[in-house]
Amino acid sequence: MSADGPRVCLTFDFDAISIWPAAFGLTTPTALSRGEFGARVAVPRILDALRAEAVSATFFIPGHTVETFPEVCRRIVEEGHEVGHHGWMHESPLSLDPAAEREVLERGIDAIERVLGVRPAGYRSPSWDLTPQSIPLLRELGFAYDSSMMAQDLEMYRVREGDVLYMDRPFEFGREVDLVEVPVSWSLDDFPHLEFVPAQGFLLPAAGSPQALLASWIADLDFMVDRVPDGVFTMTFHPQTIGRGARLLLLEGLIAHAAGRGARFLRVADAVAEWRTANPFA
Repeated sequence: MSADGPRVCLTFDFDAISIWPAAFGLTTPTALSRGEFGARVAVPRILDALRAEAVSATFFIPGHTVETFPEVCRRIVEEGHEVGHHGWMHESPLSLDPAAEREVLERGIDAIERVLGVRPAGYRSPSWDLTPQSIPLLRELGFAYDSSMMAQDLEMYRVREGDVLYMDRPFEFGREVDLVEVPVSWSLDDFPHLEFVPAQGFLLPAAGSPQALLASWIADLDFMVDRVPDGVFTMTFHPQTIGRGARLLLLEGLIAHAAGRGARFLRVADAVAEWRTANPFA
């Protein structure tokens, strides 16, 4: 693998039990058991697959998951993967007032530091959404990067503070600050395409053809390799989704294709550090 090959960041939102009550209002034993599968079965499968290919990855983990399943979370750290912040119990920041948003961030940091002995460098909003106070809070708490926004698809950039939306005149752009954004995309996320979620007022049907989904991911990866030489290909997986049965073959197929294109598999924090060196903050 070339030392200057294209950057690929495989990320896993290890929500476990927390996503079902927090995102979908589901608290039944069956719903919660889907999260338990993610922790007890899927993550070990994924870690075995990553180790077999010598691939480093990033796991964004809610504090609730860290404290509920500490053993598998410790294995993630022991095998050299990065742990990022993903809320306390997969709460959307939009549901929190400023004091509660700070409390959730601090509680998640505490759980990761206390149980795993590491401090997260990166944050990913459980809802891929932020409030006006999110960026100042992330900077105050020492985060190096966020991975929740979509102003680029395949290139990192620095975020702004102080944007103002007007309905009767042009958008007002705030000032750029030294917090790196590692963009995400719904098209590069397994959950909305592969998962079946029947919740009140919400239905997420599973995809008809997982292999067609893999072909789409590979096409985006190839586009970056061929046309965005300074890019970063960031995939978002959910263990309870990608780690179920033959779906794991999609992850393995993507890894094999990326390796064939000379990709370097980086933890997000390492990719951000490289980008910062090449793009110093003015």
